[in-house]
Amino acid sequence: MRLTIAFICFFSMITFAQKAVYLHLNPKVNGIDFQLNTNYTALDGKAFKLDHFDYYLSEIILTHDVGQQVNLSQDIFLVEPENHTFFIGNFDLNLIEQLNFTIGVPKKWNLQSGAESQDISLYPETHPLSFQSPSMYWGWLSGYMHMIIGGFSDSHSDGDPDAYFELHNLGGSNQQLVELNVTQTTTSANQIDIYVDCNIEQWIKNIPLATVGVSHDEVGVNKTILDNVQVEPVFTLASSASLAEIDNSKITTWTENQMLFVKWETLKEGNKCNIIDQQGKLVQTQLMLNTEGTISFKNLKSGFYLLQLEDKNGNLLHAKKTIIP
Repeated sequence: MRLTIAFICFFSMITFAQKAVYLHLNPKVNGIDFQLNTNYTALDGKAFKLDHFDYYLSEIILTHDVGQQVNLSQDIFLVEPENHTFFIGNFDLNLIEQLNFTIGVPKKWNLQSGAESQDISLYPETHPLSFQSPSMYWGWLSGYMHMIIGGFSDSHSDGDPDAYFELHNLGGSNQQLVELNVTQTTTSANQIDIYVDCNIEQWIKNIPLATVGVSHDEVGVNKTILDNVQVEPVFTLASSASLAEIDNSKITTWTENQMLFVKWETLKEGNKCNIIDQQGKLVQTQLMLNTEGTISFKNLKSGFYLLQLEDKNGNLLHAKKTIIP
């Protein structure tokens, strides 16, 4: 009994510093970074390419520091091929142990009968549940599409994706829960990044893309592709997780007249510098062609940004937050 009380008292005295937490949902096909309108090979051996691939992510739960939880039940994100890094908040924590989230729009926001649902036209333009292109909404009665995917698949086994397909799934019960043990990346003393791979070849497993045609509903193949989130390794911890933090003395940043300057030295692995806004959208990118140098990003609006340095393989070397006043 004394040991139990001492254990509880010990953890109650721990103080956690505020950490900015970022979630990276990197789209991959067979371990390769995904790009739209690029040929890939599905698990059935057939070539395919996608012209759209978007999904909703919601109800994030962070389990940290011996079972404590941060529940983000009111947050929802729209994940797109070019926008898959999200700032999810500042929290008092040290070590994130587990990540839970829902794929799809929760029932409370989805159908007309949802406890917190409202007409799509009432959302601000920047809200994930507002109008999107391509559309993620199927009407007041049918609700939102949890995930949409479309493109071309090889119907002649000649390596040429020629048959158009489109799966837009909806419904009040097709949302899927994901639970992952996390190896966090401690990017700096006040920033934690969580890297997760979204394995598209697993998401479309057992879906006959070459013959499925166009389908907008909540049953059949549209149910199967959402079920794959549960039964296949669609979401996995990224191999880049738990990267060593780069020496901050090698990177210097400063702002001036709506410009961000980045200076580096003795950085042999650096290849590219990205600027990402608070909504997770890539704003600007520049190559880092030498082991030392300075680059500038112009015409940045006032606000919060994430600076990312990558090597030639797209692996993250360094990340830090910055503010344009």
